[in-house]
Amino acid sequence: MSYLKPFSSLYEKIAGFKNYLYNQEYFQSVELPIPVLSLGNLTVGGTGKTPLTDFCLKHYRRCKVKTAVVSRNYRAQVSGMTEVDLGHSDAAAYFGDEPVLLAARNPEVHFFVGPKKFKTALYAFEKVKPALIIIDDGFQHRQLDRDVDIVILDATEPLENYQCLPEGRAREPWSSLSRASLFVVSKVNLVDSAKLEKLYKELRKFNKLIVPMSYELLALHGFKGEIPLAECQGQRVMLISGIAQPKAFEKSLEAFSLQVDCHFVFRDHHPYSAADVASIVEKWREKGSPRLMTTEKDFVKLKALWPVEVPLWYAPLEVKIQSQENGFYEILDQVLR
Repeated sequence: MSYLKPFSSLYEKIAGFKNYLYNQEYFQSVELPIPVLSLGNLTVGGTGKTPLTDFCLKHYRRCKVKTAVVSRNYRAQVSGMTEVDLGHSDAAAYFGDEPVLLAARNPEVHFFVGPKKFKTALYAFEKVKPALIIIDDGFQHRQLDRDVDIVILDATEPLENYQCLPEGRAREPWSSLSRASLFVVSKVNLVDSAKLEKLYKELRKFNKLIVPMSYELLALHGFKGEIPLAECQGQRVMLISGIAQPKAFEKSLEAFSLQVDCHFVFRDHHPYSAADVASIVEKWREKGSPRLMTTEKDFVKLKALWPVEVPLWYAPLEVKIQSQENGFYEILDQVLR
């Protein structure tokens, strides 16, 4: 038995007891007078929630639904509740990388950050009167009532990692998935069919819709334009990432036979400094200036510090629904009824 097992058991009991208090209505969830959609996960980060949020926002834009997104100000400089302002001199550091990335992609959507999601949701409702609020990373945030709970599971995550923290990566027991409205299984293109079927077998026990999605890299974007990744076939690259699953970033590049000379791996949501950038650029020059690539989430933080003479490219993730597309859109529309 792992020495962490007793701590994981304690964590599981505490999380289970909190859920019991909400299920039995000893604790009350705050209800808003408009629909609320939660996008969340069971584990700590790295499931691909940001590109899925962007995918959903684009659906609601097509439907002409005024939407606000609420996030916690995790590792952001701002301490209170506020709306994201892309005009801020260092927006990604001040408001957080993910809200800023999504705000740049969806200028018609209102993004709010704050320390308590339910309070920030109330604040957002009062400020802009949206027709829909999306709660980012909301599955564990039971202080706010929601109409639909979408839970994202990473197909590359080993099943044993669904033990509760600290032995595994789960923030609450596997049985909590019974609260979900549907499951999105991300990165299905990065695993073999046998591993995928093992995950599906466990998820089918909850009798919920399972929507497989692939997250693919198709093009590189930089300060001066974009190029198809296919044109980079076989090139030497240096990678920079501050994400929860850096190996998945590498794996997504395998189809292009890129030669990874070096991967600067920082912790998730890392606040980059000028010293970090100087160290990366020095290593880049030592290596003979291979192509420098980062994730879109990291690019929004790095670009304010980056020297203009050094080319830096980022690779946005493209989301593709592999099956159950109609069922997925039906549930997105169900939120509004």
